[in-house]
Amino acid sequence: MSNFSASLDLGSIVCKHCHEMIGTFDAEKVIIYYSDCQEHTCLKERQVGQGEQMLEE
Repeated sequence: MSNFSASLDLGSIVCKHCHEMIGTFDAEKVIIYYSDCQEHTCLKERQVGQGEQMLEE
């Protein structure tokens, strides 16, 4: 029997706009950070959304 140690990443980074997972990281407990992803479709939707907000103001 071999000694095998697997690491489980409990930390997640999620896009705060489209909710897609950007990445994971090693953490001692479950933790979620929210950030902006650089996916083309998400960027376009954010630009459209910002234009609509400017028109409403």
